[in-house]
Amino acid sequence: MPPALLEVTDGVHVGALFPRHLFNTVVVEGPEGDVVIDAGFPWSGRRLARFTKDRTVVEHAVTHAHGDHVGSTAWLCAHTGAPLAMSDVEADDFEHGSVAWHAGVAARYGIAPLAHRRRVVDRRLAEGDTVGGFEVVAQPGHSPGLLAFWRAADRTLIVGDGPINLSTDPTDPHWLRVPDALHHDPAAAVASRRRLQELEPDLVVSTHGHPVRGLDRWAAGVGAAGR
Repeated sequence: MPPALLEVTDGVHVGALFPRHLFNTVVVEGPEGDVVIDAGFPWSGRRLARFTKDRTVVEHAVTHAHGDHVGSTAWLCAHTGAPLAMSDVEADDFEHGSVAWHAGVAARYGIAPLAHRRRVVDRRLAEGDTVGGFEVVAQPGHSPGLLAFWRAADRTLIVGDGPINLSTDPTDPHWLRVPDALHHDPAAAVASRRRLQELEPDLVVSTHGHPVRGLDRWAAGVGAAGR
């Protein structure tokens, strides 16, 4: 059966890309229409088209400009007509520079080229901006300008990278640690995740892996990633 969008909380839907659930897109029903967060690999177009069919996409936002998150970004914007929003820190590099920010050589040469299709960034995001009813939170470390999206009303946090929950049960996560070589600055990545704990999220939705329910469970994953 083809994957379908799964509503994980009010107005927030997760769509599994490929490989399924290791890579996701998140569709947020905003006050003016839908926002699609992250676009996966360059071959994600068919599933993105299925997820956005009959929806009014008013913006495509990305957590960061790594190739496994923006590989289909240019395609998605062209397909839906949606403007692109991303971190002001990463916008220039995405438009006409290098996004090879990984600490490991293999990742720089293996993942960064997946972002070969570029386009103009229509809105440059900074901490405190709003995307689909979510507040933008800066989370540098995994990439220079990694962003998270926070909705205080129901304590829902949308993140772009690790730690990765492999369990379909949000109350019983099984963690996959993101290797240091995939980070821009491994120490800063852990520090930023610990800062996110201060928000006390109840539900963490990621574009890698399954959602996690409960601050204590998310904190355990952050601790595991910091070892």
